[in-house]
Amino acid sequence: MAERRIPAPLVLAAASAMLAVAAVVFFGLPEGDAAPEEVSTDANALRLDDSSPELVSQSFYDAWRRRRWNEALTISTGAARRAALEKKERDDAMPREERIVAERTWDALSRAPLSLLLDEVEMLEGDRYRLEGVAEYQLVGQPYRRRVTFHVAPEGDAYRVSEMELGEVLTDLPAIFRGADGP
Repeated sequence: MAERRIPAPLVLAAASAMLAVAAVVFFGLPEGDAAPEEVSTDANALRLDDSSPELVSQSFYDAWRRRRWNEALTISTGAARRAALEKKERDDAMPREERIVAERTWDALSRAPLSLLLDEVEMLEGDRYRLEGVAEYQLVGQPYRRRVTFHVAPEGDAYRVSEMELGEVLTDLPAIFRGADGP
């Protein structure tokens, strides 16, 4: 009977994927005697709401941090739409196995509910808005806070994000992200 061999690149890819998932699980565990949080998948679902400048901004950032590019594209226009399309094309160009691992990893990392705390809302000409504030959520079991600015424009009965500027990260990044760009 002939001996079947698995190609080395496939073995390396599978091992890398398992290590990445293990790292996510390990760094996501609570420290000490903390009781595990009860997670409701419904509460963590991505919800798109384009009924106001504030809600479409939060929806866009939530889609962005989850790498849900199709959803980000539906509620964006202009520079924000081009940026989401570039990210989608980059992800789509990844080998299938790497893309699946990346999607699952980012989905696990960004499951925590998002809060967008706005400290400035400026109305511009043409019913456009500039919103500035802080996005907050848990990232690998640690608080994550980042300044963010949105430009929002009306489109029919809805609003679309036309630009998003990611600002200063206000918390220490979890160890697995140090040296890399955050979400």
